[in-house]
Amino acid sequence: MSELEGSYNTPHHYLNSNIILMSNKSKIKFYPVGNADNVLIKGADDTTIIVDCQIKKSETDSNGVTNFDVKKDLIKELKKDSSNNPFVDLFVLSHPHLDHSLGFDTNYYTGNPQDYNDSNRKNEEIIIGEMWVTQRVFANDICEEAVDIRKEAKRRRTLFETNPTEADKYGNRLRIIGYNDQDKTVEGLHYIPGQLVSKFNGKTSGFISLFIHAPFKASLVASKLDDDHNSASIAFQVRFSSVKNGSIVSRLMMSGDSDHYVWQMIKDKSEEKGNQDKLTWDLFLAPHHCSWMFFNDTPYDKNKDPKDYALEVLDYKTTGAEIISSSVEILDNDANPPCHQAKDEYVAKVGKSHFRNTAVNKDKKAPQPIVYLIDEDGFTFEKMAESAASTVLTHSTPRAGRSIC
Repeated sequence: MSELEGSYNTPHHYLNSNIILMSNKSKIKFYPVGNADNVLIKGADDTTIIVDCQIKKSETDSNGVTNFDVKKDLIKELKKDSSNNPFVDLFVLSHPHLDHSLGFDTNYYTGNPQDYNDSNRKNEEIIIGEMWVTQRVFANDICEEAVDIRKEAKRRRTLFETNPTEADKYGNRLRIIGYNDQDKTVEGLHYIPGQLVSKFNGKTSGFISLFIHAPFKASLVASKLDDDHNSASIAFQVRFSSVKNGSIVSRLMMSGDSDHYVWQMIKDKSEEKGNQDKLTWDLFLAPHHCSWMFFNDTPYDKNKDPKDYALEVLDYKTTGAEIISSSVEILDNDANPPCHQAKDEYVAKVGKSHFRNTAVNKDKKAPQPIVYLIDEDGFTFEKMAESAASTVLTHSTPRAGRSIC
Protein backbone atom coordinates (compact mmCIF):
# COMPACT_ATOMS: atom_id res chain seq x y z
CA MET A 1 0.00 0.00 0.00
CA SER A 2 1.35 3.40 -0.93
CA GLU A 3 1.76 6.31 1.47
CA LEU A 4 -1.13 8.20 -0.11
CA GLU A 5 -3.43 5.21 0.15
CA GLY A 6 -2.95 4.30 3.75
CA SER A 7 -0.52 6.37 5.80
CA TYR A 8 -1.47 7.77 9.18
CA ASN A 9 -2.91 11.29 9.06
CA THR A 10 -3.08 11.33 5.27
CA PRO A 11 -4.48 14.70 4.13
CA HIS A 12 -7.98 14.49 2.63
CA HIS A 13 -6.93 16.22 -0.59
CA TYR A 14 -4.46 13.40 -1.22
CA LEU A 15 -7.21 10.82 -0.85
CA ASN A 16 -9.25 12.67 -3.49
CA SER A 17 -6.44 13.73 -5.82
CA ASN A 18 -8.51 12.96 -8.92
CA ILE A 19 -11.54 14.96 -7.77
CA ILE A 20 -10.66 18.61 -7.16
CA LEU A 21 -13.47 20.94 -6.15
CA MET A 22 -12.43 24.57 -6.38
CA SER A 23 -13.57 28.06 -7.21
CA ASN A 24 -10.52 28.66 -9.43
CA LYS A 25 -9.53 31.46 -7.08
CA SER A 26 -6.36 31.56 -5.05
CA LYS A 27 -6.13 33.66 -1.90
CA ILE A 28 -3.43 35.62 -0.07
CA LYS A 29 -3.87 36.88 3.49
CA PHE A 30 -1.47 39.32 5.12
CA TYR A 31 -2.32 39.20 8.80
CA PRO A 32 -2.13 42.41 10.91
CA VAL A 33 0.62 41.45 13.36
CA GLY A 34 2.54 44.69 13.94
CA ASN A 35 6.19 44.84 12.82
CA ALA A 36 6.16 41.16 11.94
CA ASP A 37 5.06 38.72 9.24
CA ASN A 38 2.43 36.00 9.06
CA VAL A 39 1.09 35.31 5.58
CA LEU A 40 -1.29 32.64 4.32
CA ILE A 41 -1.29 31.60 0.66
CA LYS A 42 -4.06 29.30 -0.51
CA GLY A 43 -4.17 27.91 -4.02
CA ALA A 44 -7.21 27.24 -6.15
CA ASP A 45 -6.47 23.54 -5.59
CA ASP A 46 -6.43 24.09 -1.79
CA THR A 47 -2.64 23.92 -1.56
CA THR A 48 -1.79 25.88 1.61
CA ILE A 49 1.41 27.78 2.41
CA ILE A 50 2.16 29.78 5.55
CA VAL A 51 5.12 32.13 5.54
CA ASP A 52 6.47 32.98 9.01
CA CYS A 53 4.67 32.93 12.34
CA GLN A 54 3.41 35.72 14.57
CA ILE A 55 0.57 34.47 16.72
CA LYS A 56 -0.52 36.35 19.83
CA LYS A 57 -3.53 36.14 22.10
CA SER A 58 -6.53 38.06 20.84
CA GLU A 59 -6.63 40.85 23.43
CA THR A 60 -6.87 44.62 23.59
CA ASP A 61 -3.70 46.57 24.39
CA SER A 62 -3.26 49.78 26.38
CA ASN A 63 -3.95 51.84 23.24
CA GLY A 64 -7.30 50.18 22.73
CA VAL A 65 -6.15 48.13 19.73
CA THR A 66 -7.43 44.56 19.57
CA ASN A 67 -5.08 41.91 18.21
CA PHE A 68 -6.50 39.91 15.33
CA ASP A 69 -6.96 36.23 16.22
CA VAL A 70 -4.54 34.73 13.70
CA LYS A 71 -4.77 31.19 15.05
CA LYS A 72 -8.57 31.10 14.90
CA ASP A 73 -8.52 32.32 11.32
CA LEU A 74 -5.83 29.84 10.26
CA ILE A 75 -7.86 26.95 11.67
CA LYS A 76 -10.83 28.19 9.65
CA GLU A 77 -8.74 28.38 6.47
CA LEU A 78 -6.67 25.21 6.74
CA LYS A 79 -7.68 21.71 5.75
CA LYS A 80 -8.00 18.70 8.05
CA ASP A 81 -6.25 15.40 7.45
CA SER A 82 -7.88 11.97 7.59
CA SER A 83 -7.63 12.02 11.39
CA ASN A 84 -9.35 15.43 11.52
CA ASN A 85 -6.13 17.25 12.45
CA PRO A 86 -5.40 20.71 11.01
CA PHE A 87 -2.39 20.90 8.71
CA VAL A 88 -0.58 23.18 6.30
CA ASP A 89 1.12 21.81 3.20
CA LEU A 90 4.16 24.08 3.51
CA PHE A 91 5.52 26.28 6.28
CA VAL A 92 8.30 28.68 5.29
CA LEU A 93 10.46 30.36 7.93
CA SER A 94 12.11 33.28 6.15
CA HIS A 95 14.65 33.66 8.98
CA PRO A 96 14.77 32.85 12.71
CA HIS A 97 13.88 36.16 14.36
CA LEU A 98 11.22 36.80 16.99
CA ASP A 99 9.03 38.83 14.61
CA HIS A 100 8.85 35.83 12.27
CA SER A 101 8.54 32.97 14.78
CA LEU A 102 6.53 34.16 17.81
CA GLY A 103 3.88 31.65 18.86
CA PHE A 104 5.24 28.73 16.88
CA ASP A 105 5.88 26.66 20.00
CA THR A 106 2.25 26.63 21.16
CA ASN A 107 0.40 26.62 17.85
CA TYR A 108 2.30 24.19 15.61
CA TYR A 109 2.85 20.50 16.21
CA THR A 110 6.43 19.24 16.41
CA GLY A 111 7.58 15.64 16.47
CA ASN A 112 6.57 12.39 14.80
CA PRO A 113 3.12 12.97 13.24
CA GLN A 114 2.07 9.49 14.35
CA ASP A 115 2.38 10.68 17.97
CA TYR A 116 -0.21 13.46 17.53
CA ASN A 117 -2.62 12.89 20.41
CA ASP A 118 -5.88 14.16 21.91
CA SER A 119 -4.08 16.93 23.77
CA ASN A 120 -2.52 18.21 20.52
CA ARG A 121 -5.92 17.93 18.85
CA LYS A 122 -7.63 19.86 21.65
CA ASN A 123 -5.07 22.64 21.26
CA GLU A 124 -5.61 22.54 17.49
CA GLU A 125 -1.87 22.31 16.88
CA ILE A 126 -1.13 22.64 13.18
CA ILE A 127 0.81 19.80 11.55
CA ILE A 128 3.38 20.98 9.01
CA GLY A 129 3.41 18.73 5.95
CA GLU A 130 6.66 20.22 4.63
CA MET A 131 9.00 22.77 6.21
CA TRP A 132 11.40 25.20 4.53
CA VAL A 133 14.26 26.80 6.48
CA THR A 134 17.79 27.99 5.79
CA GLN A 135 21.02 26.61 7.23
CA ARG A 136 21.05 29.55 9.66
CA VAL A 137 18.18 28.05 11.66
CA PHE A 138 20.53 25.33 12.90
CA ALA A 139 22.83 27.88 14.58
CA ASN A 140 22.92 28.40 18.33
CA ASP A 141 22.46 32.17 18.11
CA ILE A 142 18.78 32.15 17.15
CA CYS A 143 16.11 33.74 19.32
CA GLU A 144 14.23 31.73 21.94
CA GLU A 145 11.01 31.90 19.91
CA ALA A 146 12.67 30.00 17.05
CA VAL A 147 14.17 27.21 19.18
CA ASP A 148 11.23 24.85 18.58
CA ILE A 149 11.54 25.44 14.83
CA ARG A 150 15.23 24.52 15.03
CA LYS A 151 14.39 21.40 17.04
CA GLU A 152 11.80 20.28 14.50
CA ALA A 153 14.09 21.05 11.55
CA LYS A 154 16.85 19.00 13.20
CA ARG A 155 14.44 16.09 13.73
CA ARG A 156 13.48 16.13 10.08
CA ARG A 157 17.07 16.50 8.88
CA THR A 158 18.19 13.55 11.02
CA LEU A 159 15.29 11.48 9.69
CA PHE A 160 16.36 12.34 6.14
CA GLU A 161 19.89 11.11 6.92
CA THR A 162 18.77 7.89 8.63
CA ASN A 163 15.50 6.97 6.96
CA PRO A 164 14.91 8.94 3.74
CA THR A 165 11.77 6.98 2.90
CA GLU A 166 10.11 7.99 6.17
CA ALA A 167 11.45 11.54 5.78
CA ASP A 168 9.50 11.89 2.52
CA LYS A 169 6.15 11.43 4.24
CA TYR A 170 3.53 13.86 5.49
CA GLY A 171 4.67 15.68 8.60
CA ASN A 172 8.34 14.80 8.09
CA ARG A 173 9.34 16.62 4.91
CA LEU A 174 12.09 19.23 5.04
CA ARG A 175 13.86 21.43 2.52
CA ILE A 176 16.85 23.60 3.36
CA ILE A 177 16.85 26.65 1.10
CA GLY A 178 20.33 27.58 -0.04
CA TYR A 179 23.48 25.76 1.01
CA ASN A 180 24.74 23.89 4.09
CA ASP A 181 27.57 24.99 6.37
CA GLN A 182 30.09 23.46 3.93
CA ASP A 183 28.64 25.59 1.12
CA LYS A 184 27.28 22.45 -0.52
CA THR A 185 23.89 20.91 -1.21
CA VAL A 186 22.41 17.45 -0.69
CA GLU A 187 20.11 16.00 -3.34
CA GLY A 188 16.58 15.69 -2.00
CA LEU A 189 17.26 18.02 0.93
CA HIS A 190 18.19 21.39 -0.59
CA TYR A 191 16.65 23.88 -2.98
CA ILE A 192 18.88 26.67 -4.28
CA PRO A 193 18.31 30.09 -5.89
CA GLY A 194 17.19 29.72 -9.47
CA GLN A 195 14.92 26.73 -8.85
CA LEU A 196 11.20 26.78 -9.60
CA VAL A 197 9.21 24.57 -7.21
CA SER A 198 5.62 23.45 -7.64
CA LYS A 199 5.59 20.30 -5.50
CA PHE A 200 4.60 20.84 -1.88
CA ASN A 201 4.03 18.16 0.74
CA GLY A 202 4.31 15.40 -1.83
CA LYS A 203 1.73 16.87 -4.22
CA THR A 204 2.35 18.88 -7.38
CA SER A 205 0.22 21.99 -7.66
CA GLY A 206 -0.83 23.22 -11.06
CA PHE A 207 -1.89 26.55 -9.57
CA ILE A 208 1.01 27.75 -7.40
CA SER A 209 4.76 27.67 -7.93
CA LEU A 210 7.63 29.34 -6.07
CA PHE A 211 10.73 30.66 -7.80
CA ILE A 212 13.56 30.84 -5.25
CA HIS A 213 15.67 34.00 -5.39
CA ALA A 214 17.70 33.80 -2.17
CA PRO A 215 19.60 33.22 0.07
CA PHE A 216 22.77 33.15 -1.99
CA LYS A 217 25.88 31.34 -0.84
CA ALA A 218 27.63 34.69 -0.23
CA SER A 219 24.70 35.92 1.87
CA LEU A 220 24.79 32.83 4.07
CA VAL A 221 28.51 33.28 4.67
CA ALA A 222 28.12 36.99 5.41
CA SER A 223 25.14 36.30 7.66
CA LYS A 224 27.22 33.97 9.80
CA LEU A 225 30.23 36.29 9.94
CA ASP A 226 28.17 39.39 10.70
CA ASP A 227 25.66 37.62 12.96
CA ASP A 228 22.91 39.01 10.76
CA HIS A 229 20.02 36.65 10.05
CA ASN A 230 18.20 39.24 7.94
CA SER A 231 20.64 39.01 5.03
CA ALA A 232 20.05 35.26 4.79
CA SER A 233 16.26 35.53 4.50
CA ILE A 234 14.46 33.28 2.04
CA ALA A 235 13.29 35.35 -0.93
CA PHE A 236 10.95 34.05 -3.61
CA GLN A 237 8.37 34.91 -6.22
CA VAL A 238 4.99 33.20 -5.88
CA ARG A 239 3.42 32.51 -9.28
CA PHE A 240 -0.33 31.91 -9.59
CA SER A 241 -2.33 30.25 -12.35
CA SER A 242 -6.14 30.27 -12.52
CA VAL A 243 -6.26 27.11 -14.63
CA LYS A 244 -4.31 23.98 -13.78
CA ASN A 245 -0.87 24.23 -15.41
CA GLY A 246 -2.08 27.37 -17.18
CA SER A 247 -0.38 30.70 -17.79
CA ILE A 248 0.70 32.91 -14.89
CA VAL A 249 -2.00 35.45 -13.98
CA SER A 250 -0.41 37.05 -10.91
CA ARG A 251 2.90 37.21 -9.03
CA LEU A 252 3.72 37.96 -5.40
CA MET A 253 7.23 38.90 -4.24
CA MET A 254 8.35 38.07 -0.69
CA SER A 255 11.81 38.35 0.86
CA GLY A 256 11.59 38.42 4.65
CA ASP A 257 13.96 41.07 5.98
CA SER A 258 16.31 41.15 2.97
CA ASP A 259 18.20 44.42 2.52
CA HIS A 260 19.20 46.35 -0.61
CA TYR A 261 22.47 44.42 -0.95
CA VAL A 262 20.53 41.15 -1.30
CA TRP A 263 18.10 42.73 -3.72
CA GLN A 264 20.96 44.02 -5.85
CA MET A 265 22.19 40.44 -6.20
CA ILE A 266 18.67 39.18 -6.95
CA LYS A 267 18.24 41.77 -9.67
CA ASP A 268 21.71 41.30 -11.20
CA LYS A 269 21.62 37.51 -11.22
CA SER A 270 18.06 37.36 -12.56
CA GLU A 271 18.88 39.73 -15.41
CA GLU A 272 22.15 37.92 -16.11
CA LYS A 273 20.30 34.59 -16.42
CA GLY A 274 17.51 36.05 -18.55
CA ASN A 275 15.00 35.62 -15.73
CA GLN A 276 13.46 39.08 -15.90
CA ASP A 277 10.00 37.48 -15.67
CA LYS A 278 11.01 36.21 -12.21
CA LEU A 279 11.45 39.84 -11.14
CA THR A 280 7.99 40.86 -12.31
CA TRP A 281 5.46 41.47 -9.56
CA ASP A 282 1.83 42.41 -9.06
CA LEU A 283 2.07 42.30 -5.27
CA PHE A 284 5.19 43.18 -3.31
CA LEU A 285 5.59 42.64 0.44
CA ALA A 286 7.84 45.49 1.57
CA PRO A 287 11.00 43.91 3.06
CA HIS A 288 11.72 44.32 6.77
CA HIS A 289 8.32 45.83 7.52
CA CYS A 290 8.82 48.85 5.26
CA SER A 291 12.23 49.78 6.61
CA TRP A 292 14.76 51.95 4.78
CA MET A 293 17.06 48.91 4.44
CA PHE A 294 15.50 48.04 1.07
CA PHE A 295 16.59 51.38 -0.35
CA ASN A 296 19.93 52.10 1.33
CA ASP A 297 21.92 51.71 4.53
CA THR A 298 20.66 53.11 7.80
CA PRO A 299 20.34 55.52 9.48
CA TYR A 300 18.28 57.37 6.90
CA ASP A 301 19.77 60.77 7.77
CA LYS A 302 23.18 59.64 6.49
CA ASN A 303 21.90 57.67 3.49
CA LYS A 304 18.97 59.60 2.09
CA ASP A 305 19.33 58.66 -1.58
CA PRO A 306 17.71 55.36 -2.59
CA LYS A 307 19.95 53.06 -4.60
CA ASP A 308 19.19 52.98 -8.30
CA TYR A 309 18.93 49.19 -8.33
CA ALA A 310 16.32 49.24 -5.55
CA LEU A 311 14.17 51.59 -7.57
CA GLU A 312 14.73 49.44 -10.66
CA VAL A 313 13.45 46.38 -8.80
CA LEU A 314 10.24 48.28 -8.14
CA ASP A 315 10.03 49.16 -11.84
CA TYR A 316 9.34 45.50 -12.56
CA LYS A 317 5.79 46.15 -11.32
CA THR A 318 2.78 45.48 -13.52
CA THR A 319 -0.15 47.81 -14.18
CA GLY A 320 -2.16 48.31 -10.99
CA ALA A 321 0.48 46.64 -8.82
CA GLU A 322 0.25 47.00 -5.04
CA ILE A 323 2.76 47.12 -2.16
CA ILE A 324 1.95 45.80 1.30
CA SER A 325 3.63 46.90 4.52
CA SER A 326 3.28 44.33 7.29
CA SER A 327 3.98 46.74 10.12
CA VAL A 328 2.56 49.05 12.72
CA GLU A 329 0.97 52.25 11.44
CA ILE A 330 3.47 54.28 9.42
CA LEU A 331 3.78 57.75 10.94
CA ASP A 332 5.84 60.78 9.97
CA ASN A 333 8.54 60.25 12.58
CA ASP A 334 12.05 58.79 12.91
CA ALA A 335 10.97 55.16 13.34
CA ASN A 336 12.58 52.43 11.25
CA PRO A 337 10.84 50.11 10.74
CA PRO A 338 8.46 51.21 9.51
CA CYS A 339 10.09 54.19 7.80
CA HIS A 340 7.84 56.87 6.35
CA GLN A 341 10.51 57.85 3.80
CA ALA A 342 10.47 54.25 2.56
CA LYS A 343 6.69 54.46 2.28
CA ASP A 344 7.09 57.67 0.25
CA GLU A 345 9.37 55.85 -2.20
CA TYR A 346 6.92 52.97 -2.55
CA VAL A 347 3.98 55.33 -3.03
CA ALA A 348 5.92 57.19 -5.72
CA LYS A 349 6.06 53.92 -7.67
CA VAL A 350 2.51 52.57 -7.25
CA GLY A 351 0.41 55.50 -6.03
CA LYS A 352 -1.13 56.14 -2.63
CA SER A 353 -4.22 54.02 -3.27
CA HIS A 354 -2.07 50.98 -4.08
CA PHE A 355 0.03 51.06 -0.92
CA ARG A 356 -1.50 49.14 1.99
CA ASN A 357 -0.55 48.93 5.65
CA THR A 358 -1.79 45.96 7.70
CA ALA A 359 -2.09 48.05 10.88
CA VAL A 360 -4.79 50.31 9.50
CA ASN A 361 -6.70 47.93 7.24
CA LYS A 362 -10.46 48.43 7.70
CA ASP A 363 -10.26 49.45 11.37
CA LYS A 364 -7.26 50.96 13.17
CA LYS A 365 -8.60 49.74 16.54
CA ALA A 366 -9.21 46.22 15.24
CA PRO A 367 -7.26 45.79 11.99
CA GLN A 368 -8.25 42.97 9.67
CA PRO A 369 -6.11 40.93 7.27
CA ILE A 370 -5.30 42.39 3.87
CA VAL A 371 -6.82 39.85 1.49
CA TYR A 372 -6.36 39.35 -2.24
CA LEU A 373 -8.23 36.89 -4.44
CA ILE A 374 -6.68 35.72 -7.69
CA ASP A 375 -8.54 34.47 -10.77
CA GLU A 376 -8.14 34.57 -14.54
CA ASP A 377 -8.11 38.38 -14.51
CA GLY A 378 -5.31 38.70 -11.95
CA PHE A 379 -5.60 39.86 -8.36
CA THR A 380 -8.52 41.46 -6.54
CA PHE A 381 -8.19 43.45 -3.32
CA GLU A 382 -10.98 42.52 -0.95
CA LYS A 383 -12.41 45.68 0.54
CA MET A 384 -15.19 44.15 2.59
CA ALA A 385 -14.69 41.92 5.60
CA GLU A 386 -15.07 38.26 4.72
CA SER A 387 -18.44 36.70 5.43
CA ALA A 388 -20.50 33.74 4.37
CA ALA A 389 -22.49 36.04 2.08
CA SER A 390 -21.71 36.04 -1.63
CA THR A 391 -19.27 38.73 -2.75
CA VAL A 392 -19.77 40.91 -5.80
CA LEU A 393 -16.69 41.55 -7.95
CA THR A 394 -16.08 44.70 -9.92
CA HIS A 395 -13.87 43.84 -12.88
CA SER A 396 -11.49 46.23 -14.58
CA THR A 397 -8.80 45.76 -17.19
CA PRO A 398 -7.75 42.08 -17.28
CA ARG A 399 -4.56 41.27 -15.37
CA ALA A 400 -4.65 44.58 -13.51
CA GLY A 401 -5.50 45.03 -9.84
CA ARG A 402 -9.20 45.10 -9.00
CA SER A 403 -11.31 45.78 -5.92
CA ILE A 404 -14.26 44.08 -4.36
CA CYS A 405 -16.95 46.71 -3.78
